[in-house]
Amino acid sequence: MKRSSITFRAFDNETKRLDKFLSSTLNLPRNQVEKLIQNQQIRLNNAPLDKKGILIKNGDIISIKEQITPQKTFEKDFSIPILYEDEDVLVINKPINLLTHRINEYDKEPTLVDYLVAKNFALSNLGDSYRLGIVHRLDKGTSGAMIIAKNNIAHQNLSLQIKSKTMGRYYLCVIDKPLKEHKIIEFPLIRSPKNRLKYITATLNNPLAKSAKSAFFKIITNHKTELIGAKLFSGRTHQIRAHLAGINRHILGDNFYGYKENYQKRILLHSHIIHFIHPKTQKFIKVYAPLYEDMKDYLEESYYQQPLNEDFQIPLDEMYCHIFGK
Repeated sequence: MKRSSITFRAFDNETKRLDKFLSSTLNLPRNQVEKLIQNQQIRLNNAPLDKKGILIKNGDIISIKEQITPQKTFEKDFSIPILYEDEDVLVINKPINLLTHRINEYDKEPTLVDYLVAKNFALSNLGDSYRLGIVHRLDKGTSGAMIIAKNNIAHQNLSLQIKSKTMGRYYLCVIDKPLKEHKIIEFPLIRSPKNRLKYITATLNNPLAKSAKSAFFKIITNHKTELIGAKLFSGRTHQIRAHLAGINRHILGDNFYGYKENYQKRILLHSHIIHFIHPKTQKFIKVYAPLYEDMKDYLEESYYQQPLNEDFQIPLDEMYCHIFGK
């Protein structure tokens, strides 16, 4: 693994924090600078740094050791089911335990983007190199339908459909306590002050919160747990999980958002339907993502008491329209 380093002298007459100085001088996000410090890749006057709040002054010498990470490889080959494909759009059935994309070069885990690149799919490149083709994302523990843009025109068009709410995204999930009724939740979301990786519901007038809207509707229950449908109107990080936690409901397997019972095989959350207007032909396209075996097995055992077909589908979009009259 190759390493190189850059060295420069602070030239600002004002004393300032090192992380702020590097962020502005090198045009790097602050969190990326923080990771450089955490990884002990920065030295100040030839002494290693381990905290970000250090103050620097004019004449200080700063060295940054850069690590060039090797090309990502998969330990074993696997295939991701393709649900729809043409020259502009790809829809895949994402498996669980696969990150959508890396955040930066220090993330070690192979991702969906790595897979798509390795398989030589054409991908849009409007974002950074870690997000090639990615119009929206699914959490690592979430499976199901996910749309990929193959070129920049398709990417722009699909992004606008998400923003204008003309793209439909419907999920299946199993929760630990039945809903009292079908419900639309419009509480904004904000990072938890106790855990910056988690999101919680906030008051409507909180200036730091981001607007979010989800619909939840009952499908079948065994009086202990319940299979429900969810429709996303916005696409905030962890939106379904955080909105459910806000009404004291938790997806089975989702320990991070408060699930405390015995089921631990996976998070039972699956993107079941995605529909959109094709960016070139303007045709309406609806794609179902079949359930993976682990979730199908749970539904068979807990609710249906009979084998489900491989192409088992629940018309969540039609159910939503019937229930909410929209």
